[in-house]
Amino acid sequence: MISIFGSSVIFLALTFSIIGIGILLFSRLSNNKDDKIIQSGSNAIFGSSILILIAFFHLLYQIINNNFDVQFVAKVSSSTTPLLYKIGSLWAGSQGSLLLWTSIIAIYIIYFILSKHKKFKEIFPTALIIIAFIFSSFIGFLFFLENPFNPAYNLLDGSGTTPSLQNLLMLIHPPLLYMGYIGFLIPFSITLSSLIENKQDSEYLKSNRKTTLFSWLILTVAIILGGRWAYLELGWGGYWAWDPVENASLMPWLISTAYLHSILVEQNKGMLRLWNVILISLTYWLTILGVCIVRSGIIQESVHTFAESPIGYWLLGLTIIIFIVTLLIIIFNAKNIKPKEKIESFSSRESGFLYNNVLFVGLMLFIMFSILQPVFHKVIFESSNVMVDMNGYNGIAVIFGIFLLLLMGIGPFLSWRKTPNHILKKIFFIPVIISGITFLISFLILGLTDRFNLTNFLASIYIMLIVFVAFGIFDEFIRATYLRVKNKNENHFRAFINLFKINQSRYGGYIIHLGFLVMIFGILGKAFDLKTSGSINLNNESDKIQIGPYEVLAVSDVSNYKKHSIEKSDNINNNDLVDYLNQVEEQSRVTYKQLSNKTSIKYNEDRLNHFAQIVNLNIQEGSNVELMHVEKRYYTSPFDITKEIALSSDLVKDIYIVLDRIDYNKNIIFLTVWVNYLVNWVWIGTAIMLFGGLISLGVFGRRIRVRNN
Repeated sequence: MISIFGSSVIFLALTFSIIGIGILLFSRLSNNKDDKIIQSGSNAIFGSSILILIAFFHLLYQIINNNFDVQFVAKVSSSTTPLLYKIGSLWAGSQGSLLLWTSIIAIYIIYFILSKHKKFKEIFPTALIIIAFIFSSFIGFLFFLENPFNPAYNLLDGSGTTPSLQNLLMLIHPPLLYMGYIGFLIPFSITLSSLIENKQDSEYLKSNRKTTLFSWLILTVAIILGGRWAYLELGWGGYWAWDPVENASLMPWLISTAYLHSILVEQNKGMLRLWNVILISLTYWLTILGVCIVRSGIIQESVHTFAESPIGYWLLGLTIIIFIVTLLIIIFNAKNIKPKEKIESFSSRESGFLYNNVLFVGLMLFIMFSILQPVFHKVIFESSNVMVDMNGYNGIAVIFGIFLLLLMGIGPFLSWRKTPNHILKKIFFIPVIISGITFLISFLILGLTDRFNLTNFLASIYIMLIVFVAFGIFDEFIRATYLRVKNKNENHFRAFINLFKINQSRYGGYIIHLGFLVMIFGILGKAFDLKTSGSINLNNESDKIQIGPYEVLAVSDVSNYKKHSIEKSDNINNNDLVDYLNQVEEQSRVTYKQLSNKTSIKYNEDRLNHFAQIVNLNIQEGSNVELMHVEKRYYTSPFDITKEIALSSDLVKDIYIVLDRIDYNKNIIFLTVWVNYLVNWVWIGTAIMLFGGLISLGVFGRRIRVRNN
């Protein structure tokens, strides 16, 4: 009954959406702009959105109440799963995450209908048709291919959520990622519909910039939270690996970043409209391509991808359709786009924005080629072994970062239309001198502490450019504040605050840039990371692993070690344990307690669903000593092996330790140890970017219109 209800709701949602599209298409093709007809079409799509949300909460209710008669519930949850992680399990599986995706589209549709119906009356029907078509496609996938309400029979309990996904970050990361992705649908539909209807309006630009900024901001936070989760849960010592799915999220981020810059040129000078149409269209298309990459099974070298499913080829088809239709719309309506002005000089602000765009698009194309290269190679040569490795990505990223920071530093000093050469010489003299001194000092310090090499040289260039960009931003704040103090007779603090009230978009953008600089500074620390793998003999108290200035020693003797981990008979070694636990996967209905009675492994009341190997460690740097512990966990239901890292973190470095394995016969532990520098600055930079984005969106108050500012 429950399955029938859920499936029926999804079917009704699909029906209502198709009816709504049909009504709006009739209105558009017959040129009948009767408000009642348009209203009825939008009502049908609105109703469809409400129905999808009902389906979402209906499934969530079944998960929370342990209704294992629903196949999806039995697959992703269990009676012992904590409540918070039961909620998160909804998007831990392919079917549930698709329902979440469709539900977020529904929320955006409701927002669009309620807020844009009267405001964008001329383009509203066409824009809603575009949105509803995408919406209907995903409802169709949901109903016919990935129905989360398929019934299950005679199941007393579920398998449970994968332990690595039972993390607070996983409660936030996927929904935020989807919100960021799907949010680009709104400016995409507004742009295409205004192009089709040949309507150019400043309100469209304002709406597009604000909606795009919101989606970009959400996507930025989501990407970083995903990196944080990977850093804490996967035990590989990093937060970004140029994984195909990571790259899939980075591509729309890059193009939307380019769009947010170039739309300023269109707003101020009426330039680059065709270019902006291409950018926002490409942004949304890349989000669909990203979903296709995750779900199609064409990319298998990723920890993020779902297993190949029936939806894969249909998503590929949708991706192709959206690309072709969008391209045709742009081609046939390009004549309607007439720029008010043309770029006059290479040394103008609009040229700087265009150079910025070329960089972002270039990096995106490289990433796209790198992702799809193995796929094309497999189709043509029946082999997928050709891939760009991390060194290739890092090399391109280093070059990209240098040019990007250079443009970020130059851009604020440039004028619209043209900046005379004598002005350029005057305004760049002091920042160039300061940046040059910074380079020499940093290169000298790095060389003396380590050695003079290419890494230190490039790091010094980056530090120089960070200072160069920061100088321009702070110079803008100081000059603008001084002018308000002089002209408005305000004190310095009030003058500074009023800058943000008067032009939230501009100065919020500067805060975003500052946050980005902090993030780049944090990423720069990767160049100096240390890593080593080694062993410690538990029978030798002085045995240790040395990494840089740090010593890692085991402080648990054999008895304590056994007490806090697995009690075993003498004939069980580590390999036997792994082999044994591999068998557990085939006996998913056997409980931990039952298993423990069949072996010499004793039951531990504190660890109801896993075995644990735990080692206590001392980290020494000179006279400073810090106690840490590291674990390796063997979960029985669902079967999984996780590495619970030991982490000591401050603003300078992270000490990051993973337990690889234990040789029981020789009482030797094997560890991998990293010293990761400046990692926390990545998270701090993200927080600053978020703050700046909220300012730009006007979250902290409305813009104050002040004359003569």
